[in-house]
Amino acid sequence: MTGVDDYPFPLPHPTYRISANVEPAGVERRTEAGSWGARILHDGPDRPAVAAERASILDRESARFVAAPHARASCWDACLYLLGRLATEQPGTCTLTRVPGRAGGWRFRDTATGTDREFVFGDDATLPEHPLRWVSRLVAEDVVVLGARGEALWLDAGAVAFASVWSIGFDAGMSFRELHGPVPGNGPGGVFERAECFLLRLHPGEAYRRLNWGLQPDDRRDLSLDAAPQWQPARTRLDLTDPGRQIHLRTEVQHLVRLPLTGAVLFLIGIRLLPLDGVAQVPAWRTRLASVLETLPPEVTEYKELEPLASNAAGWLRAQP
Repeated sequence: MTGVDDYPFPLPHPTYRISANVEPAGVERRTEAGSWGARILHDGPDRPAVAAERASILDRESARFVAAPHARASCWDACLYLLGRLATEQPGTCTLTRVPGRAGGWRFRDTATGTDREFVFGDDATLPEHPLRWVSRLVAEDVVVLGARGEALWLDAGAVAFASVWSIGFDAGMSFRELHGPVPGNGPGGVFERAECFLLRLHPGEAYRRLNWGLQPDDRRDLSLDAAPQWQPARTRLDLTDPGRQIHLRTEVQHLVRLPLTGAVLFLIGIRLLPLDGVAQVPAWRTRLASVLETLPPEVTEYKELEPLASNAAGWLRAQP
């Protein structure tokens, strides 16, 4: 589990504000407890374990991976981008090199996951499975490819094991605006319409990030609709005997990258969890989270399904010395 010192605390204000909160990726952000964000991909020692958990879910439930046939080129683009990012950001364990004398040939090695593979870019036969599915085994983040067509973005492909109350199988093929239809504040000219315009105007290779957040009564990463029978009963019962350890702040570190070869948008979602005990270690976070939970607009509380969890969390935080 992520420690306090590198946790991406998502609340900069004492009241909730609807905002795209988009900023350049790969820039270190200082917090009251330390810093985060110097790299795009999660590089903690738990990367292999989290990647293995994702792979286990994806192997067990085929509906968690989708890929439209027309997205093959953008999926290869995403695959090579992620391999290059791993090699750049985690040179102690990962390398990506050209294979001499083999047109389009590459070799990727990752000692942390035990991966050593030669492949030819664009040649499906040189990988054991779909390129996006294969590369998704190596990262802690869920991976989505948004195709750009007709001044709009469309969900063309994805390997998603840790969705936050949504399903990649249900959402596949939707437009960017359809995907965000239920979100408060998503009217004509709203924040998500502006966000789509922004993404469509990114230059190839440009990367930005944003944070999203919620609360949950446990440390489960997989909150997809596919797995609702496993996690929904705990939310309904809300049997809280030790809120400080049970209730977790769930932060999604979302990265948006304009892929360099096809112009598709790569959407990465990293889940970071911190129990209230951890939040309470940082006085500014303890006060701010309690204040935000106490002043949430009703439509946001309903959309995020935060009650009665929010009231319990705010009360526990306020009671800490």
